[in-house]
Formats: sequence, structure tokens, C-alpha cells
Amino acid sequence: MKQDGIVGSRTLERLNTPIEKRIRQIELNMERWRWIPRNLGNRYILVNIADFTLRVNEDRHSKLKMRVVVGRPYGRTPVFSAKMNYMVINPYWNVPRSIAAKEILPKVRKDPHYLEGRGIRVFRGWSERATEIDPGTIDWAMLNRDSFPYRLRQDPGPKNALGRIKFIFPNKFSVYLHDTPTRSLFKETTRDFSHGCIRTERPIDLALYLLQDDPRWTRDALLETIQSGKRKVVKLGEPIPVHLQYWTAWVDEQGLLDFQDDIYDRDRPLDRALKERLPAG
Repeated sequence: MKQDGIVGSRTLERLNTPIEKRIRQIELNMERWRWIPRNLGNRYILVNIADFTLRVNEDRHSKLKMRVVVGRPYGRTPVFSAKMNYMVINPYWNVPRSIAAKEILPKVRKDPHYLEGRGIRVFRGWSERATEIDPGTIDWAMLNRDSFPYRLRQDPGPKNALGRIKFIFPNKFSVYLHDTPTRSLFKETTRDFSHGCIRTERPIDLALYLLQDDPRWTRDALLETIQSGKRKVVKLGEPIPVHLQYWTAWVDEQGLLDFQDDIYDRDRPLDRALKERLPAG
């Protein structure tokens, strides 16, 4: 909620929430805790999707906290755990076919220079040796969502949708953390705008934390590498666990109980499942 000093409709709704509903909300999130390991690790990254926040915890203390942007309700960020083992500075963005066909294709039809203006190149196929194609030779009007044989790849740079740093923890969902050129979204209180990946508010601070044991990676060295515009893969000295979780009630570092909106409407089906009786013996 925005801190506006006004008792508006959203404030009244929360003030009038029955205590029984809040108690049940706590119970549902206690159930979610049962699904994950008791020990998350001595050092780990934790993203609470419902709260739009990322925390880096070390020895039970918070070392870093920042806002994040998560997936839209129809492109939900999944819940899982994995280990981050490398990052990419100045990454390419291989545009997922669904985004290319559904979102970019209509824009190219309206503006023939759309791809060029955003540093997006066209390739025939997804292999590393795929042939690059001049977009001016393609009849874009003949393509559609079901017939889109090309790969779109955005070059590194300030307009790249992944920003300047991408943090990789291999997983079956192809989800990762990354920078973003759209910084204004972090000012929003509800930040579900992505296609599923997680946009980070302070990617440079996160990178410096992950590389703190390597004396070569000072802030100046990192910024210099970014300014070079060249793609560079950097392996972490020690992989770090990443936990993407979904909690609508939790206790924060100050011991205060917090509640968040159920942005993906996951509390209700969990409530129903817990109320169902087991079939008779």
C-alpha cells in the first residue's frame, strides 16, 4: 500500500479484515513452510514473490535487501529452489518465441525500424551457428503466432531487456534474476509486470556481494566491464542457494507480523485442499 496518509478504500478494507481471516492466512503460510527444507543454508538468496522483495541472508542476518518485479498473474514466477553458479555481464537476450510472435511481431508490422532501434537481430534457427537475416528481406505480414520460424536476439546495451547483468541458477523453468532498463517499475507498490523472470532493483550491489571473495572484482572493475559492452560470463567462487517462495504472511527481521495480498490467488485453493477430508480407510 502507498503511504499517502489517507484512509481510502484499500486501507478500510484491511482495517475491516476479520481476525479469523488473518489467523487462517498465517496457518496457510505455515503449511507452505512445511514444504521446504528447515535449513535454507548459511548463506542464501530468498525471494518472496508475493512481497516483491529479495533478501540475501548470511548466518541468520540480512546482508542485502531490494525490491523486485515478478511475473504477471498469467506469467507467474514459479516456486522452487536452485543454486546460482554464474552471472553474465552485458548479456544477449534471446527473445522467447512466445514473446516474439505475440508481442514484438505486431510492433514490427507497424514500424519497420522497430528491431533496429532496439538492437534486435534476426536469425534463422536457435543454434550458435544460425544464419543472421536482414529483417528488411522478411515479409512480416505473412507471419503469425503459429508460423514464426525466426529467432530474435537483442544485443547487449542500455536498451537490453535484461539490463546489464543476468544471474543464472539453472532450472527447468528457464527463470533467472536480471537487471532491467525499466527502473520506474520499482516505484510501484504492486510489482507483477514480468513474464516470469525476476527483475532486481540493485543488480550491481548483488553482483558485488556474490563476488566479494574475488579481489579482482571491485566496483570500478565491474562498472568498467559493463561499460565495455562486451558479454562476459563470470563464475561464482562458491554457488549460492536461491529460494523463490510465495508467502502472504511472514515475520520480518524486527519480529513484526506482515501480511501481503495474494497476487496469484493461491491461498484459496490451499485452504480448500487442507479442509478436504482424507478418504475413509
